[in-house]
Amino acid sequence: MDKRYNPLPPLEEIEMRKALLDEIQEQPGTCLMTALRTLRTRTRLTVAEYAKMTGVAARTIQNIEAGRVSPTIKTADKLLQPFGLAMGVCSKNSSRQKDNQ
Repeated sequence: MDKRYNPLPPLEEIEMRKALLDEIQEQPGTCLMTALRTLRTRTRLTVAEYAKMTGVAARTIQNIEAGRVSPTIKTADKLLQPFGLAMGVCSKNSSRQKDNQ
């Protein structure tokens, strides 16, 4: 856990993670690099911790989050797995349709 933050009580941590996952799932058209950075930073993980957790090199994570490289599907799945998420396909219009409802 990033040492700049004080740890949250367990119940608050669970609620925060649920809200984060709901937020991510409500925006299916979100760019992968944005989603990964949001997931990592909002769960208060450093790049090094996230790398250790996923088995993906820290430099690779930094490059993906900065948009310098695109991950393979296998790497994306590794990065999403700790959050209970997986790569998927959605319509380009899915985020726009949701906004109009």
